[in-house]
Amino acid sequence: MSIDTATAAGKTNFARVPEGVPAGGQFAATTHAEPSLTLSLESYGLSAEAILKQASDSARYWQARMGQKAKSNTVDADDITQETVLITLKAIQERKNIENLRGWVNRTARNFTSQSTQTVFRAEDRVAYRLFEEKCQEIINREQRMPTVAEEKAIEQEIFDTWHDPRHKPSKAFRIATTVERSLDANTSEDEMSGSMGASLVAVEQMANVPVDSYMDRAFDALDEKGVASKAKARRLAWNALAEGTGVPLSREASLSQRHVTRHRSVMSKHEGGIMAACNDWAQGNDNAATEALFAPFGEDLDVEQQEKVVDMLERLGAEKAQPMWESAISYANNKHAEK
Repeated sequence: MSIDTATAAGKTNFARVPEGVPAGGQFAATTHAEPSLTLSLESYGLSAEAILKQASDSARYWQARMGQKAKSNTVDADDITQETVLITLKAIQERKNIENLRGWVNRTARNFTSQSTQTVFRAEDRVAYRLFEEKCQEIINREQRMPTVAEEKAIEQEIFDTWHDPRHKPSKAFRIATTVERSLDANTSEDEMSGSMGASLVAVEQMANVPVDSYMDRAFDALDEKGVASKAKARRLAWNALAEGTGVPLSREASLSQRHVTRHRSVMSKHEGGIMAACNDWAQGNDNAATEALFAPFGEDLDVEQQEKVVDMLERLGAEKAQPMWESAISYANNKHAEK
């Protein structure tokens, strides 16, 4: 991919002629003072070419990680790379305090990729999820119990193996993708009621198939009851209601003390960028108090694959819904809410 150097530098002299020499082409025929941008780049020990390569590599990595290519018809990897370079060079020109420039470029590419990922999922994912639900319901009807995790994985694999069109298979994360698309617009305050919560918790056509005593069933029961306390209970169940059919880790009831919950909430509220920034920190391998808080509701024994599922769920929810859903998880883990 080629980059217009004038544009990439924000119309600053990025690839310039020596001082005092007029230049034509994309630059006006004027004398040019020695720039600050090249000196700024040198202070990071990276050339413009190195930044471009890092931006391109990061764009393609995050595009593949988020499945962005299948979800956006308007933004491709070159667009992500270009925007990443522009944002990075602008930050350098503004002399922002960037401790790790390669990490900055990677995070910038990730953020723009996330923004350009439309939350419209492929038709194959929708069909696959419907098949998955039907097969789970067969087990429920036949054996009067919920499918085990092993059975759910077997059903998922069967759907992949027997898919009718090898060229257009569902994505590997179709269970997460389709369920999150039905996510609730929960309110972050437990003292307020959310009128849209029941309507958007799951698709209307699926309400009749909610297994008895599942988290979803319990959430609906709470919504049916009157009073603020019942709505708060429904919100505490929201994460597990959304996660139980996807293979995403569940919040562990009463696993955290009020003191720990308060500490984790405080850390997350003070973490610049909040939940999404904590997800990004984890993706970069930067373990800190925010990533500890991020996974706190799900137990201390999460492996990397389980952590990735939590992060994927939150990323698919997006910044607006990720925060109340994490609040749901940590509220359910709070031992003061344990059902007697």
